[in-house]
Amino acid sequence: MCQRPEVKKKSSTSSTASTSSTASSSSVEVSVETAKSLAPTHSDHKRNTEWDWLIFLGPLLFYKVTPIWSIYAIAITRILVTHIVLSLHYQLVDKDNYMNKLTQKQLQREKDEYLTAFILHMYTQVALQVIFPSMFFSDASVITSCIKETMLAHVVFIEPAYYFVHRWLHVPEIMKKMHGFHHLSIRTLPTTSLVQNFHEHFVYVATFGPAFFAPFLLQGRQHWVAIGVYLVSFDVINMWGHTNVRVRNPIFTHKYSPLKYLFYTPEFHLGHHAYFNANYALFMPIWDYIFGTARHYEKPLPAMLPANQQDFVFIGHNGGLGHFLTIPELNIYNAYSQYKIYLPLRLEFLIMHAIRHITGLFSQFYYCSRFCIANEYVGRIICLLRTPVDYMTPESYDAINQDMIKLMRKEHQKHGTRYFGLGNLNKMKQLNDGGLEMVKLVENDEYLKDKNIKIWTGDTMTVASVYNQMMDIPNLQEFYYIGAGGKIGTAVCEKLVKDNPKLKIRIFSRNVVLEHPNISYSTDLSEMADYKVVLVGKILSNSMYSKALKGKKSIRTRYVLDYTVPAMPVAAINQRPENVQHIRIGLLKTGPNNPFLKGPYDVCMSTDENHIVPCHFGCLLNTVEGRETHEVGDIDQEQVDRMWKMTLARGFDNITINYQ
Repeated sequence: MCQRPEVKKKSSTSSTASTSSTASSSSVEVSVETAKSLAPTHSDHKRNTEWDWLIFLGPLLFYKVTPIWSIYAIAITRILVTHIVLSLHYQLVDKDNYMNKLTQKQLQREKDEYLTAFILHMYTQVALQVIFPSMFFSDASVITSCIKETMLAHVVFIEPAYYFVHRWLHVPEIMKKMHGFHHLSIRTLPTTSLVQNFHEHFVYVATFGPAFFAPFLLQGRQHWVAIGVYLVSFDVINMWGHTNVRVRNPIFTHKYSPLKYLFYTPEFHLGHHAYFNANYALFMPIWDYIFGTARHYEKPLPAMLPANQQDFVFIGHNGGLGHFLTIPELNIYNAYSQYKIYLPLRLEFLIMHAIRHITGLFSQFYYCSRFCIANEYVGRIICLLRTPVDYMTPESYDAINQDMIKLMRKEHQKHGTRYFGLGNLNKMKQLNDGGLEMVKLVENDEYLKDKNIKIWTGDTMTVASVYNQMMDIPNLQEFYYIGAGGKIGTAVCEKLVKDNPKLKIRIFSRNVVLEHPNISYSTDLSEMADYKVVLVGKILSNSMYSKALKGKKSIRTRYVLDYTVPAMPVAAINQRPENVQHIRIGLLKTGPNNPFLKGPYDVCMSTDENHIVPCHFGCLLNTVEGRETHEVGDIDQEQVDRMWKMTLARGFDNITINYQ
């Protein structure tokens, strides 16, 4: 096993960065070890974004006064380019850097704010088009010259103006009122460049306006295309300064190279975020060198395990369109989004199935970000390009199992990976008998049979989580169980009635699996209304719940605890006037600084930050333990308590529910 590389200890002292704008008397070369960074504080600011889409459509109201297509052409292009840059940066720079995990709070804040500048510029353009129509609709033949003049105006007017405005923004009083909001993002994204305090946007409108006003005022001509090109170019270059790209080529860094002073590197601006009172320039560092505020900064390389190391792979799957839209490559802001249903579920599944066939032309599997386990092992989730439609089609089962064998073969050949966990649908009884058939396929595979491959379902940990979640409910005397017929439900019921002899369980199922005086069965789903607590381990359609609750003037149900994956919203439950709580359980949580797991192990799972599904976590415990046996088939009841103790010892626990 590869060991974690030694990290050279730095001699820096931790302190809160000064917000003073006092310039140093000369350019100073400072190593990263002495850099002072902003303490990770947070803002209570929360803007209501519910009506943003209406505000975005607002300029349409002026279509009779001025052409609005030019306004939307610029705005939509800026939005598309922004998301392209964001996606490329994640894929090419940050995806496997488990030391640069972005917080859910930052992602939500930036998601709420990054469009603000675009929308304000749209309304500014409406006003200017009405007042100065010739500024936007000159003859198309002047577009090229207008672009050149606008870029020249940026260099001559905007660069020096921004330097002094930026220094003013760092005056402590102004910093507190406005610019500090931008600096809340400790680990920057490209789009951090767009996230400002609302009032600060007006400062920038005034600061950057001369770039496209100058050609119009001096030459009497300007065109909306030139303005659009400038704004899009400005966005891209501004985002470049907030990336984690390291540019160390002497062309950009040597003291005799003109580019060192005329065009910044990301580290130059990241130095501003680290030191706070240096590197104020926009895109041209020359102004910092002229006024003595330039400081050298090198973002340290993260001390990570070898790039080729991969000890464990959790084989996941797509959960439908709502799941697909949370992958960071599409939109990193949605990485912690809850599962949402946008269309009728069957239609969503069919749309996702069509997308699967298209993406299948380019790749066999979807690779999620790598993460670090106990500072020693590397894990990764790799999803089959399969959809719920495949798992509902028995004719696809052999091909799905063969896909998993291909994946294991590929990852062992490339990384020597021997430990593999199976996601929810990839271990269905109908598919491969809870993993038992997968073990046989591995043993019969010409390549894998002698590679000591281990298959884990992690179901023991799921049983431990669900069992302890139920045991935590105060004064629980009875509950209704939907989906208790499988091995997890059976194991949960067996352990509950054993450890709590007075507990009564009513199971919704046509099949009697357990014979016990405290366990009874029903085929009438409407009976759930007679129980305060309902436990759900099987996905049922909204129509089934709607039919079951139809005509019920009042119900006793207050908590529907759902550990299905994905735990989809059920309108029939959530819309009850009794305010029934539909709560996803089967989730483990930990603190933000738990050293056991580092990196984005929790993204694209329809969970909040620092949450993980138990079956996945159980496999990680197996990895750390060096388990050399399969974990498939029936649950070993003796292992349930042992796994739970290990979970608590690692700083993980069930989510907290406030039972009233």
